[in-house]
Amino acid sequence: MIKILSSRAASIVLLVLSAAWALATFGPLFYSLFFPTKDIQDIIQALEGRKTLSEELVPLVQQLTATNGKLKHAILVNAYWHLSGDYNVKTSQSEKITQLSYLAWFQKRSKPTILIVTRTVTNDSDLNFAVAEGDPLATLRDYFPPILLLALSVFWCWREHARSLSSDD
Repeated sequence: MIKILSSRAASIVLLVLSAAWALATFGPLFYSLFFPTKDIQDIIQALEGRKTLSEELVPLVQQLTATNGKLKHAILVNAYWHLSGDYNVKTSQSEKITQLSYLAWFQKRSKPTILIVTRTVTNDSDLNFAVAEGDPLATLRDYFPPILLLALSVFWCWREHARSLSSDD
């Protein structure tokens, strides 16, 4: 009886932990889907040719469209946020980083690529943007472990529940 309770409790604990890990992994992505960052959306629309950006961001878009062509389609696949602060007696500094990754199809490319747009705000005043290319397999490596652990923990809970029902009969 104690072995069944401990195995069942362990499966529930693993299920809760794996669900928390999956939520921490997919939470920022779903938040970004429902509440998109306006200035990053503006950059994506400028890469598609649907919007004109301010003068300081035009070279960023022109450089990318010159080598890859216009953006045909983009799907948000990953989101990352980072907040940091350095507080000293004389000066303090804060930094907010928002990074969104898109599965992107460009006119001059035959295969999709990962387009990473990073927005950095330093001390609530200095705003910088960067656009880079990422590895599509890296996105899969980010998502595969929490999904796998969640699936295994659900299976283990289901099996333990079925086992406890059969032992009660």
